[in-house]
Amino acid sequence: MKKSTWAMRTATFAVLLTCVTLPALGAKPAPGTGMTGSRHDFTETGFVTTISGMAIGLCSVCHTPHSAISTQLLWNQKLTTATYTWGDTTTTVGGTVLPNSANLGPSTKCLSCHDGTVAVGDTANYNGSVGGVDTTYTWGTLITRIGGGVFGVGTKVNGVNSMAGNHPVAVPYPFNGATGRYNNIDLGGKVELTEFVASPAAPVKLYNDDGSGHISAGGVAGKAGIECTSCHDPHNKATVDDFFLRGKNNGSSQADGYICLQCHIK
Repeated sequence: MKKSTWAMRTATFAVLLTCVTLPALGAKPAPGTGMTGSRHDFTETGFVTTISGMAIGLCSVCHTPHSAISTQLLWNQKLTTATYTWGDTTTTVGGTVLPNSANLGPSTKCLSCHDGTVAVGDTANYNGSVGGVDTTYTWGTLITRIGGGVFGVGTKVNGVNSMAGNHPVAVPYPFNGATGRYNNIDLGGKVELTEFVASPAAPVKLYNDDGSGHISAGGVAGKAGIECTSCHDPHNKATVDDFFLRGKNNGSSQADGYICLQCHIK
């Protein structure tokens, strides 16, 4: 009798656990379809074919399991040392002060290829090169960087190191209509909270800052912010186009997936 009762309780618990966990799993965004065949698949595109004469792997331009620059993400690509300015302004229309650099959060990693100063293939560890950048790589003729061309973010104004003309990153977002602080920056006092989607739906991605410099994924009221990867998914070949956008580059509503209206109410 005791054994039967225990079996029944176990079965009941399993059913209850399934009922509790399945909706939560279903609420999460579907995983990306991978990098293979995308513009970040350097094994196929020919942008970078070898480093130190060694054929590259799908992940190894940006990540390495040993002797990485950083334990976080096992980052392998040389990090930019540029100090960014915004050239034509120091604040947003809402009064949010723009950071003088993007050296915090995921955007640092993006700019290690897309800043216009660091070449794709400047790695920290490859084919025996440990602790220093190995620049004996071979790369193709087409390198797409932020802003277009080969000068990256600085193509628009004042050469490299200028973020002028680019959407701000590493700045606060009014998640759930709350003011807050992110990357040591306070949300501007003139920001119209009603002009922002309170809680952007997946696949748009917000981040939160715990106040000690640690940034993690997920919007948290009072400490939410945006980074490059809020709008771009670098590992997902199923994104809309070669810019790895998390939404459509055209459209007229939030419902049809237009990327701007995933966050902005206009």
